[in-house]
Amino acid sequence: MDKKEAYKIVFEDLKEIGLFVGKYDARHGIRRYMMGIQIVMDAIAAEISEEEYDKFDTEFVNNLIESERKYEY
Repeated sequence: MDKKEAYKIVFEDLKEIGLFVGKYDARHGIRRYMMGIQIVMDAIAAEISEEEYDKFDTEFVNNLIESERKYEY
């Protein structure tokens, strides 16, 4: 197994957890924490491929915005 295959396995497991794809409790959560997760997850995605990075980053940001939109007053 090469490095990218290993990244892909770990990456796919992490994506099953909503927090790691930008879904969080925006009312009680800390946005800075989510930005840290995004940086790490983007780095993992970039190791897989540029296409995977673009796909993941778009999904993460959309989920983050949706999580925050749920709690707009």
